[in-house]
Amino acid sequence: MISLKNVSKNFENNQIIKNINLTIKKGEVIGFLGPNGAGKTTTVRMIAGVLPPSKGEILVNEQNLFDNNNTIDEKKKPHIGYLPENNPIFDDLTVEEFLYYWAEIKNIAKDKQLPQIKKVVKETGLQDVFYRPISELSKGYRQRTGLAQAILSDPEILLLDEPTEGLDPNQRRDIHDLIKGIGKERTVIICSHVLSEITKMCNRILIINHGKIVADSFTKDLADLAGGQNLYEILANGKDIKKDLEKLSGVNKVESKKDKLATKFIVSASSKKDLRLPIFELAKLKKWDLYELVKKQEDLEDIFAQLTRD
Repeated sequence: MISLKNVSKNFENNQIIKNINLTIKKGEVIGFLGPNGAGKTTTVRMIAGVLPPSKGEILVNEQNLFDNNNTIDEKKKPHIGYLPENNPIFDDLTVEEFLYYWAEIKNIAKDKQLPQIKKVVKETGLQDVFYRPISELSKGYRQRTGLAQAILSDPEILLLDEPTEGLDPNQRRDIHDLIKGIGKERTVIICSHVLSEITKMCNRILIINHGKIVADSFTKDLADLAGGQNLYEILANGKDIKKDLEKLSGVNKVESKKDKLATKFIVSASSKKDLRLPIFELAKLKKWDLYELVKKQEDLEDIFAQLTRD
């Protein structure tokens, strides 16, 4: 569906994107993360076809978007919906006028414009504000209007750059549910700083830093992004607990601090095997007073911080 081959992008003497190779399959919902200035928006703009790479190829449906020989097969030409950051919409138009305006830009046939507009208005929940000026809309409805524009041509690929920026928690939840519904039938790439939302909306995570992809993982395998580290919290009293834990296979590090009831031990392990049972058996053997044993995986914010730390 989407393939980036040795793609780089320079602005004057600054190399923003550095030799990226990336493949995205049909139907994937991708969360694209990175610090400010890492290259997220630049990459998405290149995939959208609005910004040419300085080097390399960008293929969508096996078509080179920036083929100077004009050999693009119209039958395979991709339909791409793009919602840029800050959602540029026109305050002096009504939602109706705005969508008809974009229907013309997207070359939707006259006889198909009304049915298609009705479809996206229903999908994005804009029925109640369809005839209202955009200037009167809340931030949430403005985002919905931008999403309606992005899916108006029924695109196979949907690119969303910070789609929930500036929304309150309820509005974020509404847009999040909306994107999940829209994404069921499309390939979607979402740039966002809201890490908790990315894990809910996306089935694959990409992290970019200084113009390079530093992590690529399915959401269910997030622990592998940080080298597969698992954390175990143990609250116990006993003799030589720290030394005995450090001897367990797969344990990398053990930290300890005194708690009110006992000593808390934080065990970092790279073993994919669940260590709770070995730890429990060790506690029985050594006759520790074991109050608590919990397995934790590092959350996305911890992993993001590790992978993008300068």
